[in-house]
Amino acid sequence: MSDIRDRGVIDITMVEDDKFVLVIIDDIEWTASTRQQHARMLQDKLNDYLGYVASGQANEAQPGLRPVIRVISQYSYSKYCIDFLERVKAFVKDKDDICDLEWTHAEEDGPFEDGFSDEPVFDIEKVYPRLKKNWSDKPLESVQLLAASTGSSDYGDNVIMLRIMDSYIGMFVMDAGDMYSILTYDMLPEGMSVEELQDKAFTNLIRDTKYQSCESKEPGISGIIAGGNFEAESLYLTDIWRSIADEFDDDVAICVPTKDIVYYTKADDKKLCRKMTEMAEDMFRTNEMNTPYLLFSRDILRYSRKENRLIIEGKY
Repeated sequence: MSDIRDRGVIDITMVEDDKFVLVIIDDIEWTASTRQQHARMLQDKLNDYLGYVASGQANEAQPGLRPVIRVISQYSYSKYCIDFLERVKAFVKDKDDICDLEWTHAEEDGPFEDGFSDEPVFDIEKVYPRLKKNWSDKPLESVQLLAASTGSSDYGDNVIMLRIMDSYIGMFVMDAGDMYSILTYDMLPEGMSVEELQDKAFTNLIRDTKYQSCESKEPGISGIIAGGNFEAESLYLTDIWRSIADEFDDDVAICVPTKDIVYYTKADDKKLCRKMTEMAEDMFRTNEMNTPYLLFSRDILRYSRKENRLIIEGKY
């Protein structure tokens, strides 16, 4: 039997009185960490069904009967899901009212707690800074961040953002157990300022994340490791790069092709810089094809000892 994962196919059809019911089988649980992907899958499936109705195929199959799309879920519907379904229902009603949309449960499943909230509870001790590249063509005028899928995503005004080096965006995330939730202004406790949030986020990052250097497969080119979650955020931490620069007795050239890979080498060694750039470009292209949600930046950065800051020098 097909289900929500299967595109271009009707899972179940049935006739009830004067209705032609087209059933979507949804056996995926609604959770905070999966709800956006889940909603996209459901939207795709609903679009297939709506296309089937709009094309006249439903009427050809059961002439004269009112088409009804019915989502049957194995798990409780969260508030996020119900809000989503209500929006789709209103949209269909406004667009020629070609069918009805219903949602229910399989009788053998349950118990159910429909309308439960899956929003993470704010915990200041679990808040960390997050750095993202602004992919907008005009970064000083608009913000475009790479989404956790193919393509890019525009973020609304509610997300807390700080501009970094003009073409980077500082954000904040909270560890919600099985996901990192992006913080919005309406999640902040009353009276907490962004400055206070920022100070605490960096305190938490330094407290909970251990940054270490490691040698790459290429002699002279090293990397930063931090457990896989906050490698890119090392760009925030000037003390790390000052220490490396002192060890090198040179400025530091840096590439961060993915959010979990940071390469660095001596800035004045042109041969090593070229090799590091090639490594970063290869890593970026590989992830662009296979795991685009990991992509971070195509910038070549330099930590300047004289200015004690990071500078964007170019792109690879």
